[in-house]
Amino acid sequence: MNAVGFTEWAASQVGMTTDEVEAIKLAPAFDIFTNRAEGAAENGAADPLMTITSKRAGGNSRRVTQRMLGHLHYTPTQRRAMHRLMGQTGRWWPGLLRLYVQGVDLDARHRQYARRQFLLIRDNPPEAPVYARHPVRS
Repeated sequence: MNAVGFTEWAASQVGMTTDEVEAIKLAPAFDIFTNRAEGAAENGAADPLMTITSKRAGGNSRRVTQRMLGHLHYTPTQRRAMHRLMGQTGRWWPGLLRLYVQGVDLDARHRQYARRQFLLIRDNPPEAPVYARHPVRS
């Protein structure tokens, strides 16, 4: 496990500022993904980090994770990008969470991919909560 906190590590690895990391709500998303992985470990999963992948996790697991990310008011584009960023996609991208847990620095290809996902999340503003979009009139 890495001695540096996840958000600080991710910011330095991808070249983002602390403000940029806070703006995309990386810390709360990290909490959601680690919660999902810990739950899978408690239930005896052979690879608990697989539960956070967008393709290899079961349908119910994906829906639960999407619903939890929805509480952060991400747009669908942001949710997909966060899933790709944190979880494994394909053979060459192990996911930011797995790289962090293993204490591995991102290589140039990983850094470029992670940066692209960060920018997708940052450049697609989150949805306003329903109560903010439809104010109650008195």
